[in-house]
Amino acid sequence: MLEIDGSYGEGGGQILRTALSFSCLTGIPFRMENIRRGRRRPGLMPQHLAAVRAACAISGAQAQGAEPGSTGIVFTPEAVRGGEFEFAIGTAGSATLLLQTLIPPLLRADRPSRVTISGGTHVPASPSFHYLAEVFAPLLRRLGGDVRLAIRTYGFYPRGGGEICAEIAPAREFRPLVLTARGEVQRITGWSGVCNLPSGIAERQRAAAQETLAECPGDVRRQADITLLEAPGPGQGTFLFLRAETDTVAAGCTSLGARDKRAETVGTEAAGELFAHLSTGKAFDPHLADQVVPFLALSPEKSAFTTSRITRHLLTNLWVINLFRPLRYRVTGEEGEPGEVTVHPGTAFDRSGG
Repeated sequence: MLEIDGSYGEGGGQILRTALSFSCLTGIPFRMENIRRGRRRPGLMPQHLAAVRAACAISGAQAQGAEPGSTGIVFTPEAVRGGEFEFAIGTAGSATLLLQTLIPPLLRADRPSRVTISGGTHVPASPSFHYLAEVFAPLLRRLGGDVRLAIRTYGFYPRGGGEICAEIAPAREFRPLVLTARGEVQRITGWSGVCNLPSGIAERQRAAAQETLAECPGDVRRQADITLLEAPGPGQGTFLFLRAETDTVAAGCTSLGARDKRAETVGTEAAGELFAHLSTGKAFDPHLADQVVPFLALSPEKSAFTTSRITRHLLTNLWVINLFRPLRYRVTGEEGEPGEVTVHPGTAFDRSGG
């Protein structure tokens, strides 16, 4: 049984989610202590408990210690089975992070799966639904994983209540990927949405983002095609999502509205984040980098990519994956700076860079 220190690296829910995914994939049980030890409220919160229970549901696993506030669990999986699943987080906890826990093992399941999750769809510290659908899922299909996403209702903090659905087809093999430059920007699109708030807020968000992008230097300077959206949902919230399509790969970023946060700030924040990524000339935005490494680790061949920012999430993900699967990886660059990542699966254990 693997012993995992949940306070390593990023020290949050990322370690737990990746461990659950790869435990289900490999059949290797684990014991994790110090779960979220450095957080203001340590231990398992509702969104983390939902991930544990969902992993149990798809793999027939037994989980000891899966209780609110618990800082240690023992997870023992059996075989992953596809099928129809419904999971409710019960709060505004991220539905997208829960889904990302389940995608790797369900791509190796015995049959297709349909997963419905209720919770937060556009909430802080997690990828928005639009990011998964417009950036992550297209790249995953390129690697050989077929995941189709749909959203029924939108969930914002603190109400939650959003609902997303994923159809996941088993994958025979994941293809390697080599991407070291972003290529030319072809177009920038996006959505500016409001939920149970005046539509003028969405218009102001869009105008601010378009104005910011129109002033950016180089090939980022262009008119962004941003669609206005009145999002159905039980709560209130706003968001602006931008997607840049380049010659090689898409990049995306999401900015969320909040009380006392001006609509113009939401727009300029998203546009500024997108420009910060594109101006480096690197292939992957920081979010895509850590989201793609689980699948590159399952490929039979070497992969390499550049990213505009090495994050602790990326380093932590590589470290956890390497506990479950023989992997040689190298990260060139300092945390917080642009860098390059090489992943060579199926070789002797080597945690260099991690």
